Amino acid sequence: MALNKYMHPRNIYKTPPDFGKLSLIYPEFAAISKSDITGKVGIDFKDPHSLRVLTKCLLKSDFNLEVDIPADRLVPTLPLRLNYILWIEDLMEVTHRKENIVGLDIGTGACAIYPLLGAVKNKWKFVGTESDAESFTNAEENVQRNNLQELIKLTKNSTKFIISHLFTNDDKEQFDFCMCNPPFYSNLQELCESRSPARLPPKNGFTGSPQELITEGGELEFCRQLIRESKQYRDRIVIFTTMVGHKYNLSVLLQDLKSEGIRHTHAEFCQGRVTRWGLAWTYQQYDLYELVPPRGKPRKKHKPTIFLLPELPSCEGSFEVALSKIKGMLDILCIQHKILDKRGGNITLDIVASNNTWSNQRRKRRLQNRTETDAKVPKLHIEQDSTIPNPINNQVGGESKLEVSEPSKSLNIDDNITNGSEIRESKQDTSSVDSANKTEPLVHAFLKLVKKLDNILLELEFLDGCAGKEGLHQIAQYIKNNWK
Repeated sequence: MALNKYMHPRNIYKTPPDFGKLSLIYPEFAAISKSDITGKVGIDFKDPHSLRVLTKCLLKSDFNLEVDIPADRLVPTLPLRLNYILWIEDLMEVTHRKENIVGLDIGTGACAIYPLLGAVKNKWKFVGTESDAESFTNAEENVQRNNLQELIKLTKNSTKFIISHLFTNDDKEQFDFCMCNPPFYSNLQELCESRSPARLPPKNGFTGSPQELITEGGELEFCRQLIRESKQYRDRIVIFTTMVGHKYNLSVLLQDLKSEGIRHTHAEFCQGRVTRWGLAWTYQQYDLYELVPPRGKPRKKHKPTIFLLPELPSCEGSFEVALSKIKGMLDILCIQHKILDKRGGNITLDIVASNNTWSNQRRKRRLQNRTETDAKVPKLHIEQDSTIPNPINNQVGGESKLEVSEPSKSLNIDDNITNGSEIRESKQDTSSVDSANKTEPLVHAFLKLVKKLDNILLELEFLDGCAGKEGLHQIAQYIKNNWK
């Protein structure tokens, strides 16, 4: 659990649970656990049933909660959910709210996990909303099973709004905070292609239903709609929060809030191999960034690289032409790209390069030209005539035999040396890239096109990748060299 040390300081799961103890207390857990030759007890984390049993036993052991988790619904991972709750505690502390705290859980799910944890841990009151009928029914049963009806109230959301359906002119209900774990994906294809093959495989098995994982427009559009609705109800909820599953979406949302002057902060939730992010904003007087600054691993800030794109003949200052040309170059280089934001004179793309396809362009062109030249040179075909005396005599059984070298084996010495070195270098490059791709991509960055007056600026911001900022600079140089 490589990221456990970066969990919230108060998270009880910084120290992994004692599976041996759980197997002695809960027969259901003993049935899915197994011991290795050293006697250490473990479970199959890739088995959804095992994950379901583990979560149920931990909820009972650590929070005295009896929870039913349907087989076809998402299994909530407790370290992550607890990280979110503890961060909300920090936000409540800086707003000096300690008693009678009321929270709103958007999309509470079949487990109603956040209201249950908040109620038993902090005695918070909750309103939980849910749009799926089966999940709503199961959540109600979980609340009743734990006798928490006085603290938790669930409501069905049959509208397309996220929070607007809760408020009427006569209703004066106020919330100290809202929290949400929105669906990450916009469609099934995006869900299937969401994990880069360069990343390590997930430790846990896959759980969740389509309605829990997919929403129109994906996570980014959902969060943007929540921000839009929050402006209308800025006086009804003190602090708005949401979880964010993709780092590039967090960056875009932070830009949205900053551009509109909305006070905000964010957090990093680390657990196991998984990282998620929390985003909070308010329209009150609290400076959240100063009061609850982003916590987590110290990260080096990367200043973006900006340069002016040369004018293109007959289409000066054409934004669409520039975007089309950039996308064409990225396709040629086999660099994955996805438009994150497109508004006015700004377009932001998320780019991921898994292989070095931009280096040694001159050498590649020389090889291509040499191949084309060789193809144009006519080959000399010699037909052997037995009547012609053989200048090279090999006496085998008294017969003379003509030895003719095969054209494919005839190489120019200089070419052989050059090609051999290039082939060796190419193999070395490929092997190093392949080994790097097993852990992370070469370059992951934001590419932005910004139009200012009649000029178009290209801005590149490095995020991560084993090739470092130098790899991004090489991509930028390729774009400059091939722009016209």
